[in-house]
Amino acid sequence: MNEPFNIGYADAHVYEDMLPPHYYQGREDVDLIRDHLRDIYREPHQHKRLRVLDLGCGPGRVTTALAPYARTLLGTDKSAGMIAQFRVHFPDAHAEHADTETVVHQLADQRRRFDLIGSFWSMSYPLLECFETTTADGVTTTHTLDTGTRRAHTLLTRLLDLLAPDGRLVMLFFDATTAEQRLVTRLWERVHPFPGTGRDFTWNLLLHHLQHAEAEGRGQLTTRRLPGVAVAANREAALQWFRIGHLNSYPALVDEPDIIDEITKFVRSHQHRDGRVLIPSGVHLIDFHTSTDRSDHLPDELR
Repeated sequence: MNEPFNIGYADAHVYEDMLPPHYYQGREDVDLIRDHLRDIYREPHQHKRLRVLDLGCGPGRVTTALAPYARTLLGTDKSAGMIAQFRVHFPDAHAEHADTETVVHQLADQRRRFDLIGSFWSMSYPLLECFETTTADGVTTTHTLDTGTRRAHTLLTRLLDLLAPDGRLVMLFFDATTAEQRLVTRLWERVHPFPGTGRDFTWNLLLHHLQHAEAEGRGQLTTRRLPGVAVAANREAALQWFRIGHLNSYPALVDEPDIIDEITKFVRSHQHRDGRVLIPSGVHLIDFHTSTDRSDHLPDELR
């Protein structure tokens, strides 16, 4: 192993180099969000400017879809390297170097409100960190299942508290049932079992919390599961995605020959005849809207 632990999520340039484009129904994930926002708000020039928060923003890759709608824009990430790159891309935005749980509690304490909150591929991490901590030395359980679950629900409750009236929480969350994610799960469980129901536990926590919030009259939840594909340029690029992106350059995994052999076999099985590797992917697109006006669902003539 040549890379430091978790370098793919600490160094923006390594992240951008190892991340394969992800496509769903012919659209890259950023375009998926861009189209979703157009469906809601129309084109940016046709809608009033919004107070926008992007949690776990990374270098600002998906923020590019949010920024045209922003009157104010706040990006947050636990990686100093990511935030530095975010500031380059969005010099007029506010940026905060802090983990999502800390940011959410701080903003809620300050009674801040946002019209649009984004979280793209990143919310699984703070939810998992309610139960365990992963470093280069290993995975450590930090809370019991009950304590961690209460902590996760508190985080999600306070996240919804940040939404203004008529505000929206828009998220992309990975699907743990794909062949790609099942492989990643098997490999990480050599080190430590995932809490609760397994790799899908954080997704189930999030989904059930939002469903409960809807039942309590806090808003309306829309979810879509989309199948797709991550496209690596070649076999080595696909291996890099697994090694750095999924396994975080964790020594106990990426230094094991049998693990690299298993990943290599998987990559070969999904290699296209032109040399590209088409990795099966799946994503949940989530939209929680704080409006409870059910007349929005009626056709125009019945409103």
